[in-house]
Amino acid sequence: MRFILHYDGSFDGLLTAVFQAYARKYPLDSVHITCDADDTDLFGQSETIATEPEQAQRVFQRLERQIGCRGTLKLLYGFLSATPEMPDTFLRIVRLALAQSGRRDILSDYGHYDVMQWAKWVKSVGHEKHRMEAFVRFEEMENGLYLARIEPQYDVLPLTVRHFRQRYPAQQWAVYDMQRGYGIFNHSDGLHPISDLAQSGIEAHYSDRERDYQRLWQRYFHSTTILSRRNPRLHRQQMPQRYWKYLTEKQPAF
Repeated sequence: MRFILHYDGSFDGLLTAVFQAYARKYPLDSVHITCDADDTDLFGQSETIATEPEQAQRVFQRLERQIGCRGTLKLLYGFLSATPEMPDTFLRIVRLALAQSGRRDILSDYGHYDVMQWAKWVKSVGHEKHRMEAFVRFEEMENGLYLARIEPQYDVLPLTVRHFRQRYPAQQWAVYDMQRGYGIFNHSDGLHPISDLAQSGIEAHYSDRERDYQRLWQRYFHSTTILSRRNPRLHRQQMPQRYWKYLTEKQPAF
């Protein structure tokens, strides 16, 4: 019998699913965890696991005691890769950690395939985080808000919030993930989630100053380009083309 546990896609939801897999004493080799509602098995037993913060906290604290804060941070980075096979890999890593409760370096044991795979996801998510912090473009709106639209390969928005809060502590700004449909709004009274950019009342027209700045930046970018030294391949390597959509210098001139 294969047991398919559906969770809501959140980190707490995944931790709850792991808790339930152990609490119900399912054979862990037969457990499949997924957030895809269409991922079912005709001969398996499918169940929807409701997220329980208390159960998630118990699993998280157990892991934190063993692998420490840096270890749990690696688990979060790997989780944000959001690959289809990630939940099952997470379950196997938890199983491996609990089976060797005396080891704090379990996430450094690259002799295990799952640990090596998780390390690759952590590295990829970390690279995407740094690229978002480097390539994001804030645009001033008519209401004085600075808005940045992003479409990262991985769900790295939660990892970038601290960077932007430290860099722009006194400004009102918002970063919105266009692909995943959510964002973060920084106001003087704290951070606020955004679930819909159009309905939030945040999105507006560019300010006159922003339009002038974008024209100036585009002229500067093109005037400093030496055509004879253009290297498109190197350019795409250092600034991948998937980031160009929201870069001021890559947009048509006003």
